[in-house]
Amino acid sequence: MTDLLSKYGGKSFQSLPTPSFVLQQEKFDRNCKLMLNSVHDLSQITGKEILFRAHIKTHKTAQGTFKQLGFGIPSSKMTSNSILISTMKEAHGLLDFQESLGKDYVKDICYSMPAGVIPALEQLSILSRRVESLRIFVDHLEHLDNLVRFGLPASKKKWSVFIKVDMGTQRAGLNPQSEEFLALLRKAISHDVSEVVELYGFYAHAGHSYSSDSIEDAHEYLIEEIEAVNYAAQLLTLQAPEMDLSKLVLSVGATPTSNALRVADESKLTNIIQKKLQGVLEIHCGNYCVYDLQQLSTGCIKDYDISGFVLGSVFSSYEARNEILTDTGVMVLTREASKVPGRGLCVRLEDILYNEPFNYQWYVDRVSQEHGILKTYENSGARSTDVKIGSKIAILPQHACIVMGQFPYYFVVDKDGTVTDMWTPFQKW
Repeated sequence: MTDLLSKYGGKSFQSLPTPSFVLQQEKFDRNCKLMLNSVHDLSQITGKEILFRAHIKTHKTAQGTFKQLGFGIPSSKMTSNSILISTMKEAHGLLDFQESLGKDYVKDICYSMPAGVIPALEQLSILSRRVESLRIFVDHLEHLDNLVRFGLPASKKKWSVFIKVDMGTQRAGLNPQSEEFLALLRKAISHDVSEVVELYGFYAHAGHSYSSDSIEDAHEYLIEEIEAVNYAAQLLTLQAPEMDLSKLVLSVGATPTSNALRVADESKLTNIIQKKLQGVLEIHCGNYCVYDLQQLSTGCIKDYDISGFVLGSVFSSYEARNEILTDTGVMVLTREASKVPGRGLCVRLEDILYNEPFNYQWYVDRVSQEHGILKTYENSGARSTDVKIGSKIAILPQHACIVMGQFPYYFVVDKDGTVTDMWTPFQKW
């Protein structure tokens, strides 16, 4: 990587090899700042403490994580030390990196899979010795049995658990109105379990908020998230009225619902937080620092908010069918889809750096393993004969989290498109 940075550092992103993934630092930083400031402003409006937890799975880098937490972000109104991880490699890679800097930005790590299985607990036990606070999810009675069977982790602290709440996604967690949830809650606070387990809070993720068409839609999902975890906390008060719930963490978020914090003065939201909330609200999200076409389709962002793109090259063109062949196939763009057509929208290189709506002429219609086929976007009138073979294109991805996972490193550019850095992600497992 050092060799690549010495070769391309100080040069225009247009000189980079293809395919490459390019991050625009100014936009990345701005997205991080806006999210942190939205959380801070909601706290100020409501007069209540509101926490923030950054999911790092989109980019999986130390540099990006520190920015998500507010470090190195000018005019950020708050910082955080709490993250979500998807893999153990993310955690250890990040901790190794910050230790090499002599920093301790990250002090609280939550593993985002329901983790009550013995092999996972063995790995988490090792991790517990490296971080001040470790959180895990449970959503099954057997998870609690396994925690008791395993005993205390290597840190000798109790397992700190979120009970995962399903508020409509039907991906993980339990419906708080179900008997299954109530049984799990009772067991979590039972004497036998409480010897090794501490209930930290309730966690919900409105993954189905990606179907939003506007920030108002996303705001309704945000309300539903908060109501779901708050209902779970109310059930806890019925089961254990003597418990102090003032520090119970109610964690909610997805990038669309977290973006809805920008309407933080909405009376329904502030009323819930000020008068009905049983514990401390925490906001969690991850994709927002990069964004993609799936987020664009929610109506919560503008296309120029997207801070990462794929740089590709034109390898051939076909006048008869008015199509273009590029080196951006499924191994680069994947087969993810959204309400936006195709596998990616193409932006002219001279436009990609600007903070104004893009003019699309082409989109990636279909992909094979190593190549993609571009078709004209809507009624742009673009002609393949006007595109030079060997020229380069910028492609906005459908799902940044998965697309970035196809690249061993990311080129970071400044507002002028000059390469300033390279970030290496902690990929795989």
